[in-house]
Amino acid sequence: MRLIARTARLAAAVAATFGIIAIGGWAGGVFRVARAAPGAPPRTRIADDYPRRSEPGEIRIGDALAVNGQRMQLSAFTTRDPPARVVQFYEGAFRQRRLIPIAVSQERFGHVSVFDPDDGLQRSVTAVPERSGHTLVLLGITDPREFAARRSASAASYPVPQEHRAFVGYDSEDGPVRGQSGQFVSTLSAAEVAKFYRAALAARGFLERPESSPGLLAFAKGTEQVSVALQALAEARGAAVFVTHIAGAP
Repeated sequence: MRLIARTARLAAAVAATFGIIAIGGWAGGVFRVARAAPGAPPRTRIADDYPRRSEPGEIRIGDALAVNGQRMQLSAFTTRDPPARVVQFYEGAFRQRRLIPIAVSQERFGHVSVFDPDDGLQRSVTAVPERSGHTLVLLGITDPREFAARRSASAASYPVPQEHRAFVGYDSEDGPVRGQSGQFVSTLSAAEVAKFYRAALAARGFLERPESSPGLLAFAKGTEQVSVALQALAEARGAAVFVTHIAGAP
């Protein structure tokens, strides 16, 4: 249950980030106008059932996880497939529906998210491996049009390098657990951003967790957790950065 709660918070934070990306494109005219009215999304299927789910199949977690004041519907299942295979399945399923998914796939983490202009909802799938050898998969549905984003890093609860631009931040809430997340672009390389966060978070008493990887850093201090996802840009230097700071215990 702790893994589910921890992964649910991670899924909410990542989905919020991709939701901001999606709604940015929607508002800018990349997508056609959504036909659904704003509000809590109805419970609906993400896509076709994953063919290699473990018993007892998909389990409904709930509808009350709050991200920036909006509800996020979550359900979960486990599989013996690695996260990359889960992401590949759902990315293909979304593309078959002529949608444009945004995906990240690593050994210890996988996520794919898509905005569906037909109903105005964002569908997201997050996959995290368990020590048992299974992969925990969370399926979420949100309405990205209601995200209330912050454009300044001055109030962020996590460090942000001076070499940043295009900052977008937001808050999340899950019972007693509070979180702040944000995304920005930096002129620093991905390796330099990683070096910055290792030094800055160590100065605040955080320890890097064993599951850290080059593209997804993980830190902890008591009940606080910080994750930093890094993606190198096409230019010779520069990186896109996604940071999540979670405080509190479920």
